[in-house]
Amino acid sequence: MCGRYTLMEDAADMEAWFDAVMEGFENFTPNYNVAPSHRMPVVGENKSRGRTIQPFRWGLLPFWAKEKKVGYSMINARAESVDSKKSFSKSFERYRCLVPASGFYEWKGEKGNKTPFYIYPTHEKIFAFAGIYNVWESPEGEKVPSYSIITTEANEKMSKLHDRMPVMLLKEEWEEWLDPDNHNTKSLKELLNPFPDDAIDFHQVDRKVGKVSNNSPDLIEATE
Repeated sequence: MCGRYTLMEDAADMEAWFDAVMEGFENFTPNYNVAPSHRMPVVGENKSRGRTIQPFRWGLLPFWAKEKKVGYSMINARAESVDSKKSFSKSFERYRCLVPASGFYEWKGEKGNKTPFYIYPTHEKIFAFAGIYNVWESPEGEKVPSYSIITTEANEKMSKLHDRMPVMLLKEEWEEWLDPDNHNTKSLKELLNPFPDDAIDFHQVDRKVGKVSNNSPDLIEATE
């Protein structure tokens, strides 16, 4: 599962990294504690093959949802069933995106006494989580772009903390993933693999990250 992450890069850095144009943000500031329902940058590709970075709500709202709160249970989509589960299959086939992240958090231990860890890239500047999206329309006509992060089984290093991890796509995989004309779900599913062990590292952080209202650079600092 991926329930919290960070994004610390500014707009210019993200535009350069993803070769995309940022739209729809009045002022983007770093977020050290991204949580479900937050509006965060998402990278997509339009029919003209141009990439954009736009604000989407974390927690996929499928076409059949009657209200926004449904999205709280759909922040992640399992790679194993993303092509077959009703809530995700249409988005996986037609509406895929990249979710920029500087790192993410995971908790280890028994319920009520879990220790948080921060996982970050060792070779690249930013993770590109594999995401799917949908633009949901409420009964009143409100349009809400939303997304879910795809997860897969943990690599060997990550398995020390948790049995799942977000799918992080390599740069050479972005074009195939984002192509709006690519509906080959079989080949797309082959991209949903654990990230290489040597491409991530982690350290323990303070438990205050568990409180969503805490949002400051010290959240990612090692505690030991």
